[in-house]
Amino acid sequence: MKDMSDDRILYIDPFSGISGDMFLGGLLSLGLPSGVMEAAVEAVIPGEIRYDISDVLRGGLAGKRCEVIIESGPARRSLEEMITLVREAHLPDEVRSRSAGVLESLGKAEGSAHGSGKAIHLHELGGQDTIADVVGVMAGVHHLGVKRILSGPVNVGSGFVDTEHGTMPVPAPATACLLEGVPVFSRGPSVELTTPTGAALLRELVSEYGSLPPMSLETIATGAGGRDNPGLPNLLRIFSGRPMGTSHGSGSVMIECGLDDVSPEYLAPLTGELHDAGAMEVHVISAYTKKGRVGVLLRVLVPSEDKERMLDAVLERSGSAGLRYWDVARKILHREVIRVDTPHGEVRIKRWLLPSGRWRAKPEFEDINAISIRTGIPPEEMRERAMALYYLEHGNGQKKD
Repeated sequence: MKDMSDDRILYIDPFSGISGDMFLGGLLSLGLPSGVMEAAVEAVIPGEIRYDISDVLRGGLAGKRCEVIIESGPARRSLEEMITLVREAHLPDEVRSRSAGVLESLGKAEGSAHGSGKAIHLHELGGQDTIADVVGVMAGVHHLGVKRILSGPVNVGSGFVDTEHGTMPVPAPATACLLEGVPVFSRGPSVELTTPTGAALLRELVSEYGSLPPMSLETIATGAGGRDNPGLPNLLRIFSGRPMGTSHGSGSVMIECGLDDVSPEYLAPLTGELHDAGAMEVHVISAYTKKGRVGVLLRVLVPSEDKERMLDAVLERSGSAGLRYWDVARKILHREVIRVDTPHGEVRIKRWLLPSGRWRAKPEFEDINAISIRTGIPPEEMRERAMALYYLEHGNGQKKD
């Protein structure tokens, strides 16, 4: 399980622009374990960078700062080299494909901006910090499991910026190319507020732009930029919440089909592909199908607004010639994540509020397992230690705080 269920929304508020390091800081502030992005980047460029994470103030407001520190390796790589490193890394398919997509967008934007009409070398974008920003963000988003990311208008800044091509107006030409079709504005200090990497990440991740949508707001995270700009806090805000009306409504559709000709070895990647495509739940149930054959029943729960797209996705990926589907009513308990600091590292405790007003809780297995692997403490023992600390602070199933 991830920090966030599939119906959660992330709303990015680039009121002071966006860059790769600001996005990383925002995800960390949202609760992303730093080990997730560290492990992802280590898989691409082992030993070349580390993240320096700190809490800072920008314009008097608190934010999480994530600075990329170069340890070794070449100062520049070509676009082709960077994409090859990403595609050959041992990472989830979604992380590899989306990271490569961002790098390709950056290269194409550079080429378009400087008249070549095709992807070119990334110049000052071609260092390890670009890989660290892009792969770190994509690994973080994948880990959190969020399927819907929205954004407000983007503050690009103003003035001029020095590049390897000389002094350029803000937004830089590559940034402007990447922001085509995106609502933008300029306000605040005369500096570059949105970088090409930040713009490319938005282009890859954001499905729509506009004002903050109605939601049950749960977390506001803040990622900090490197400068403390005068007059405007150099922060990126990320709002996390649940869409209004989804707690008890029928805003879901169940899709079902019987499969009797799919090898079991293909079922695991099939369920993974459907999750990546936007499914909220995927179930594979043993069943007798037509003509008495032993097969499986595939059930896929999807948001109602994605019904047509997911019907096509199931047909494309499952090999079935037809489907059944119907509206499903759901009742979802209020859920939240509590973080417990143990002597061996942070553990997230997931808890949900029962109708009686009592809490039920359990630790995030990924955190328990990571600590167990690192320390040698058996997972069950580490689970008991983490829950003991949780109960010490929050009680044992007490009424709502």
